[in-house]
Amino acid sequence: MITALLIFFALVLEYIYDPISNMKDTVVIDNVFRKFSMLVKKYITKKYHQYLLFPIVIMIILAILLSILENYIHYFFSFIVSMIILVYCMKPNEFNQMVEDLKFSIDSKNEFNKSDRYNYIMMEQNKTDDKKSINNIFYNSTRSIFTVLFCFLLLGPIGCLGYVILDNYLFSKSIKVDIKSKKEIKNIIAVIEYIPIRLCSFSFAVVANFEQCIKAWKARKVEKDLYTTNIALVNDIGISSYKDNDDDVEKISYIQSIISRSFLAWLSLIGFFIISGFFI
Repeated sequence: MITALLIFFALVLEYIYDPISNMKDTVVIDNVFRKFSMLVKKYITKKYHQYLLFPIVIMIILAILLSILENYIHYFFSFIVSMIILVYCMKPNEFNQMVEDLKFSIDSKNEFNKSDRYNYIMMEQNKTDDKKSINNIFYNSTRSIFTVLFCFLLLGPIGCLGYVILDNYLFSKSIKVDIKSKKEIKNIIAVIEYIPIRLCSFSFAVVANFEQCIKAWKARKVEKDLYTTNIALVNDIGISSYKDNDDDVEKISYIQSIISRSFLAWLSLIGFFIISGFFI
C-alpha cells in the first residue's frame, strides 16, 4: 500500500502543481557531481570510475538516510523523502510539455522551441530533424516515465534516482563525458532498460494496433549493440502503430494517446499487484 500511496501522491503533485515541472532540471545532479568529482579525483583518477561511483554513493547515502528516518525518527519523514525523490525522477507531465513544445514548433514552423527541451526529444544535440524527433518520442517516454517507474518498483526511490543519474550522463550539457565512458555507461543503461523497454513495447502494441506491432516486432533486424537495439525496438513498435501519411502534428497527438493509454495500463497492472500483495 505504501508503494501505491507514493505513486498516487507523486502523480497528483506532478499533474496538479504545474511549477514542479520547471523545478526538475538536472542542475542539482550536475552541481553535486562536480563537487563529488573534485573530492575524489585525487584518489580515483579515471573519470569512468568516478561516473560509476557517484550514483552508488548517492544511493548508499539515501538508503542510510531513509533507514534512519524510518526506524529512529518517524516513517512519515521517510515517506516524504521517498515521494520527493519519485516526483523528481518521474516526469510524465514535463515530458508531455516537451512533446507539446515539439508539436507547436512543427505546427508554427518556427525555431524558438528547438532548445534544451527539443534536444531532449531529439536525443542528439545540434540536429533538428523533426521526423527523427517524432520517432524518438516513444523511447524518450520510457526514459521519463516507464523505466523510472520500473526501477522504483524494484529498488525503491534510490533505484529510480540511480537510473536518472546514469541517464543524465548521456544527455547533460554540463557534464562532459568522454566517448569511451559514455559507451560503457550506455551498456549499463541498456541492461537496466532491457525489461522495461520490452514491457513498454508490448503495452504499446496492446493499446494500439496489436497485429501490426507484433508483425513489426518479428520483422526487426538485430542491431549492433543492446542499447541501440532497445531504442530501435520501442521506436519501431510505436511507429508501426500509426499511419505514415498522417500530418506530423496528428502523429504526435496519436503518439501521446498511445503513451497515455500505456501508462494507464501500467498503473492498472501495478494496482493489481499491490492488491494481490506482490508490492508492499
